[in-house]
This record gives sequence, C-alpha cells and structure tokens, in this order.
Amino acid sequence: MGYVRLEKDWRLHKCEVLRLESDVLRIDLLPELGGKIYHWVHKPTDRDFLWQHPRIPPKVMPAGTNYDDNFSGGWDELFPNGLAGQHDHEVYPDHGEYWTQPFDWEVRQSRAELTLHLRAEGCVTPTRMERWITLVASSPVVHMRYRLTHLGRQGFDYVWSIHPALAVGPQSELIIPAGKGVIGYPGLGRLADEVLEFNWPQVPGRDGKLFDMSRIPAGVDVPQFEMVYLTQLYEGWWAHLDHATGNGLGLAFDKQFFDTLWLFGTYGGWRGLHTVIPEAATGYPGDLATASTTGRCGHLTGGQVVETETAVVVFTAKDRIEHIGTDGTVR
Repeated sequence: MGYVRLEKDWRLHKCEVLRLESDVLRIDLLPELGGKIYHWVHKPTDRDFLWQHPRIPPKVMPAGTNYDDNFSGGWDELFPNGLAGQHDHEVYPDHGEYWTQPFDWEVRQSRAELTLHLRAEGCVTPTRMERWITLVASSPVVHMRYRLTHLGRQGFDYVWSIHPALAVGPQSELIIPAGKGVIGYPGLGRLADEVLEFNWPQVPGRDGKLFDMSRIPAGVDVPQFEMVYLTQLYEGWWAHLDHATGNGLGLAFDKQFFDTLWLFGTYGGWRGLHTVIPEAATGYPGDLATASTTGRCGHLTGGQVVETETAVVVFTAKDRIEHIGTDGTVR
C-alpha cells in the first residue's frame, strides 16, 4: 500500500536531515545547508541518482565559503550568480548566496501526499527564496515549485541555476533536446582551445575532431573538467539514462524561464571526481558581470515576484527518452 512520511529526528555528519519518503522514493534534504538534497533514492531498484563527494562530507558553512573546496555533492540551488565576483558595486559570493543559507521549513501532509515548504532570505540580495517539494504515494514523480521575491526597491540582474550532481557510469547518456551550444572553458578536458559554437551533442575537441558529449567516457581519466553552455533548447527537460539498467532520472522545467542549460562534467581528471551536473539556468555564463553585459541573464525589479515549477522523475526499463513533461510524463 502506498504511503508518504517525513522523518526529522536525526542528523547526518552533524547536519539536520529531513527525510521525505514514500513507498517509491527516499529523499534526504539538509535544510541548514541551503536546502541541499543529498540523496535521491529509488527504492524498488535501491539506486541513488545523486552523487556524493567521496572525501568531503556535508557541513554547515558561513556565507562566502569557497564552493569547490567544500562541495559535498547532491543538489543545490545557485542564485544570483555562479562564479564569485563583483557586479554593479556589489560583491557576490562563490556560487551565489543561497547554498550556504539555512532554510526554515514546514510540512503539510495527508495520507497520500506530503509537501515540504522551505524558505530563506538572501544575505547579499534583498530576496526571499521559497521552494515547495511535493511527494505523492506510489509515484516516481516529485514536483517542485519555486517562488523568488524581491524585498527591496532597486532592480538587479541575476543568474539562477538548478545544480544537481548526478551519479553516472560508463553506459550513461545525457539526453538533452538542444541545438546550438558554446564551449564555456576552452582547452580543458577534451574541449577545443577556442570558444567555439557547436550543434549538440557533437562538440569540437582539442584534436580538431568532434566528439559526442552526451555519452559518458568509459575507462579513461579525462584531464581537468569540461563545461559547455547549451543556448538553444528545443524543450525544457534533460534526462540521465543508464543503458546498463534502463533506469534514469529526468528534470522538466519551463524553458521560457530557464532558457539555457549548463553542462559540467568531470571524469577522473579533476580532483579524482566522477560526476555530471546538468544545470537549467536563466542565462550564461556563470560570471554575472559578463552575463549582465551581454544581456544573457534574468532581471528582478523592486517588489517583483517570480514563480516557476519543475518536475523530477525516476524512470525504469527505458532504452530511449523522447520527452519529459512538467507533469512528470515520460515517453
């Protein structure tokens, strides 16, 4: 029989844990650490689709902390920037302000449905970030609703990205309905030495040939890391499909709001880590000053409220994915 429940009376590496559980899914969330989702387990297959750092456990950290040296894995929300830097007379912390912010929370629950409401306010920007995560009994779909409120009067630019680190293997494929993209960090990994445009998934390599970036390299330590920006999304979704099992995880989002997808991958060459992070984002690049100058970013006016919805779905027994809808349907 289907069920949902919340467990809240335990800790992980000294961090408070909220466990959202149904007969299908088990999701561990750390409200003190930006509302990070640390585990996303599909119970029938006993598979965690998120990646955890093998050497860095999660821990509560102050605002302004270096991200890469403390990134424990899992799923973060990055706002209002990616790279640390200055813009419009303000200094923005590495990977934004919210991934270190503690979130207040409350839960609403019935026998068949559980919704966790998370809420925090920015330490740099005058904003409030809210997220509603809804788990339904016997369903592999989780709905997430976001609300961002500008509490001040002066408008400002921002780049917001959804940042899930995925556990991938040698038969993993990243399926993204995209066309044009651009190399974000030329000369790293297999990427060409220039900032070149390409048609996904064929990306220019440093050897002068194209390579398929949608396929995870098998048995090779790729130097450094790789990052590209997919700037032409045909639809708003991505899927990680493991061809070894036919199982995977997908995210559907509003591509009118998140109009770009960043794709970061490290395959052993950068700090010995293996993960892929597909980030639905409101612009590019991660440097807010550059994104603002080129007009590739979001903008909040004083008092403005923006809302958007996503759906996260676990799927099984698939050999291809053609579409994921914001209602969680997969075909």
